[in-house]
Amino acid sequence: MNENIVEIWFSWFYKKWEENAPGDLLEKGLSPSQIAERFVNENNNDFLELAKKFDEKNYQALNEFMKLSESELHILKYFLKLVKLKNS
Repeated sequence: MNENIVEIWFSWFYKKWEENAPGDLLEKGLSPSQIAERFVNENNNDFLELAKKFDEKNYQALNEFMKLSESELHILKYFLKLVKLKNS
């Protein structure tokens, strides 16, 4: 097992994500799912190579991160509803 593979994943992902310029794509009218699909399609080979390096412990670490990210998204959605209610 490569102890730093999760760190390698995040370094790779955020570098590629920034290069993808998702904010610009939103401004061009792409939906979040379209942006994600485009990103996956453009980086499919890299995803496959990175996936080969992951073991169960690394998988679990990323899975926990995903759960935390989902929780943060729900909190952000709640907060946005409050802001919208305040402004209406």
